[in-house]
Amino acid sequence: MLNLTSFLTLTFTSSSKIPIQIKTGTLMRSSVAFTTGLILSVGSLTSCYDIQQTFESVRDITRPHAVRVNIHHLDKRDTAPAFSSLQDEWSADVVGMQAMRFEKSTAVAEICAKELHNIESAGQLYQLQQSCRTLSGTLQISDFIDPVIDLGGLQNINGDFIVENLPDVVRIQAHNLATIGGTFKIDSLTSLTSIYFPVLHHFDAIEWKVVPTLTSLSLAPNISHAKRLTLSDTSLIGIDALERIEDLDILNINNNRFLEYVKSNVKQVNEQLSVSSNSKELRIDFPSLIWANNLTVRDVASVTFPQLQYVNQSFEVIENNFERFETPLLKTVGGTLGVIQNTHLSHIDFSNVTTIQGGLMIANNSNVDKIDFLPELREIGGAIQFIGTFHETVLPKLRLVRGSALVRTTSSAMDCSKWTTSINGNSVIRGGKIVCTSGQTRNTARVSEDGQLLDHHETQLDVKPDTIQKTSLASGTLDKSKLPAFAWSLSLGWIVTMICLVATQ
Repeated sequence: MLNLTSFLTLTFTSSSKIPIQIKTGTLMRSSVAFTTGLILSVGSLTSCYDIQQTFESVRDITRPHAVRVNIHHLDKRDTAPAFSSLQDEWSADVVGMQAMRFEKSTAVAEICAKELHNIESAGQLYQLQQSCRTLSGTLQISDFIDPVIDLGGLQNINGDFIVENLPDVVRIQAHNLATIGGTFKIDSLTSLTSIYFPVLHHFDAIEWKVVPTLTSLSLAPNISHAKRLTLSDTSLIGIDALERIEDLDILNINNNRFLEYVKSNVKQVNEQLSVSSNSKELRIDFPSLIWANNLTVRDVASVTFPQLQYVNQSFEVIENNFERFETPLLKTVGGTLGVIQNTHLSHIDFSNVTTIQGGLMIANNSNVDKIDFLPELREIGGAIQFIGTFHETVLPKLRLVRGSALVRTTSSAMDCSKWTTSINGNSVIRGGKIVCTSGQTRNTARVSEDGQLLDHHETQLDVKPDTIQKTSLASGTLDKSKLPAFAWSLSLGWIVTMICLVATQ
């Protein structure tokens, strides 16, 4: 209990180190309230002193974003250094976090940048998808035992995508894959039934071989880039995924036994366009094709090339089932033009062809009775070979053939003199040999390089050309009508032999 009649001296040291002394007089009544307030103030100052001592004791502990500031000498100019100190510490923390992220992203980038990813399980493929959206190299899947290959979130493969020799895989799908920079190769997947790539619109090449159960194919409808396409041994019914592609290097479709149609708006094929050995009912439609390097059409039911103008090398039409074949705008063929063994073909239109730089072969088209479908042809750079049942050849503008000519028909109505007789003193055949067989008559002649006939021979054949094979096959057959006479002769011979033996004994 404080004695109010005595002097009360309270001395303490504040943060500013200023001594404070308080004296209380004998005026008890007037000083009670003051003294009470003073006591409370002293208690508060004492608490502040304790708090200050606490902070002083932990002054060396680093706190997040802590900044030590002299609050008694802080003026307006001191705010800038304080903020700068705070900003520096915050920036250091951010840089540290960015460094950690960079290290992580660098590790991910190294995985995604590998030249080859060889995947053998669905787990490996899933882990790759979690790390990468784009692969810089090639993705190869082998020894994969799961039935479904799912590329998940992968969006781009800059290299090749190769799937080979997996007999258990039934489906390959990639919901997000948009581009394949190299070749999309599938080989020897004998159970594969479905390929689902709904957004794939850019690839360099597709090469699918030996996928005999493949019946379902889904690609993006807006394919913008493709250079090479090879489809072999599938069960696909139709191919129309290349309607927006105007330029290809290779289009090779072969041995797809159920294929019913192929449609493409390609305008130029730089290396090879070949459709062969597919379904006998296959219809192919190339309404925009203008230029092709090599062109082969084989075993198809119908074909249209309404805009075709140039074939740079060979053009082959072989063993097809159509009745009509028309290329009304075709002008030149840089190699050999061959129309061979199309048993139903009766109408051919090459009405604008002027130059064939290779040979010309029209052979064994049994319903072609007249070779008159090249009215503008002027020059042939190689040999001529016409074989069939035709009765006439009409090439009104032909002036130069840089090779030999073999013309052979079973029709005796064919006039060979137009081939062996000079026109205006020279033959159209230069530096070769002419052999023209019509029915049982064969005409042969040699021609100099300037078109002069050197000699001419005409011979009659004992057997018609089309019966030679039948005769050779029948030569080993025994005539049954002569069997009794043959048996009697054989018996008589044995009797005479026995008599001679008995007589000698």
